[in-house]
Amino acid sequence: MVQIEKPAPRVTRRPSALVFAAFVAGVVPFALHTWAALHGNFVQDDFVMTSRAAAAGPFDLGYLFQDYHGHLQPGGLFLAAVLTWWAPLNFPLMVAPLLLMRAAATVLFWCLLVRCFGRRWAILVPFTVFTASTLLLVPTLWWAFGAQVVPVVLASTGALYWHVRYLRDGGRWWIGAFAWTLFGLAFYEKAAVVPVLLAGVTVLLGQSFRDRWRYWAGHAVLLAAFVAGYLALTSSQVAPGGPPMTAGTVADLTGRMLGDIFLPGLAGGPWSGPGPGATWAPSPFAVVVLLFAAALALLVAGARVGGRRAWRAWALLGLLFAVDVGLLALTRLREVGPAAGDDPRYLAELALTAALCGAFAFLAPGEGAPSGGTRERPIALIVCVLLLVSSTIGFSRLAPALRFEHSGQYLGNVRAAVAADPRLVFYDTFVPSDVVHEWFGVDSRASRVAGLLPGTHFDQPTNRMHQLDATGTPHLITGVSAQARGLPGPVPNCGYTVGETPVRVPLDKPLLGRHLLKIDYFTAAGGEGLVERTPVWFQAGLHSLYLPVDGLFDHIGVRLSSPGAPVCVAKVEVGQPVTQ
Repeated sequence: MVQIEKPAPRVTRRPSALVFAAFVAGVVPFALHTWAALHGNFVQDDFVMTSRAAAAGPFDLGYLFQDYHGHLQPGGLFLAAVLTWWAPLNFPLMVAPLLLMRAAATVLFWCLLVRCFGRRWAILVPFTVFTASTLLLVPTLWWAFGAQVVPVVLASTGALYWHVRYLRDGGRWWIGAFAWTLFGLAFYEKAAVVPVLLAGVTVLLGQSFRDRWRYWAGHAVLLAAFVAGYLALTSSQVAPGGPPMTAGTVADLTGRMLGDIFLPGLAGGPWSGPGPGATWAPSPFAVVVLLFAAALALLVAGARVGGRRAWRAWALLGLLFAVDVGLLALTRLREVGPAAGDDPRYLAELALTAALCGAFAFLAPGEGAPSGGTRERPIALIVCVLLLVSSTIGFSRLAPALRFEHSGQYLGNVRAAVAADPRLVFYDTFVPSDVVHEWFGVDSRASRVAGLLPGTHFDQPTNRMHQLDATGTPHLITGVSAQARGLPGPVPNCGYTVGETPVRVPLDKPLLGRHLLKIDYFTAAGGEGLVERTPVWFQAGLHSLYLPVDGLFDHIGVRLSSPGAPVCVAKVEVGQPVTQ
């Protein structure tokens, strides 16, 4: 009798305690960020980018490579165009790709730490510093900024992981490093520091540059090509004029960036809450002193543990921090002053750098106790829990300011009004400055903010025109505050008789700029016509026609487009709208 051996039972590997702890450290901050992001709203540059995206489309090279206030970001603009085409002004849809990028960056950073230091409990600390840092969690709630820095963080982690694999295994891993670097450069010029990070990690791993000179020459060529393209396509961001830049103002800026933003952000703070706009409120002096003391203690402890490697890691972090300070000083210090240092957007990407450099300072690459080491495990878990608690408190205090609820209320009111009455026509005006600031010019008009909502109509000739107030609530326009009036017409009880022949209605004084035209008229039968070359419909009966006009004019031209009952133009007024 032939005996048939039973197959060996399949062994299912369960995730280790370390992997489970890392999962919690990654998911908790990500869940908080996701909830806040999905309940956020468009504001400022978000509206500018979506409005331009709708007008251009995703494959318009002029749009993709435009000089956007000194930034070159075809990747972000392409993303805005595709998502706007898919579902205009749908904020959850807009943030979904950024959330996926953030999740991918988290996974890649964990893989990078395991690749560099092995699977040990100590790597849980720098991993949690990265995932829980409010430097990244909070400012990226603003979509326009998140579309810049989140892809750069993803590109950095991806390039570093592929770079380390290339250094240790050779092969074609170098392709990934180049591809990720190019990906980051498509979204934000700060991705130009990715090759610097790669070089720094090469030094920290004790690898030689000479053996891979072609690889580094390729990075140099890529970086030089980007710099050349950037300088050719953008204008300088260096602020002209303004107060002179002095050592005192630079020191003040640096102190704010370090004590109010960088150190608290790495620890999950600040816990003092938000400041004006997107800034953070300065921490109390005692807290700043305590953070500086803790940072100094970490520097010294890292130097004692890691020796020369630690000093190199701190030097890399210091170099990239100095680069951010220098860029901000050159571009914003004269315009905004040292208060610009309280804005976390200018240091957000350093959360990754700080976590990585801290890991290299304290941990020797390739060495370490196995998972569950008696000394590392409790310390790592305690630090991880403290960071998560601190981040939860800090995020809960900072995030509401970046939900931009007034902007969401504005859009919500317009959407509700149009749904209730699809025939509404709005006179285009500027929106409140906390929705889109007036320095954006025409991009701060209501038509650029709410014009992509389905069913909205702006500046069309109509007998009933409305104007949006500061909350987005429409108010019926009942007349104009006349700055110029049409001279009385020659026909008694009629004014000007309008037929197919153009009729000029002279104004009592010329006007320049944008105004609202009101024409009181009567006609026995409806008919099409032209007012200043704008097609209009003259409704039968006695009515008022509203039409925005812009430019320099001293008369109003009116005519019918086809034979029909004549129109009596009784009164013409040009001025600013008066609402109920």
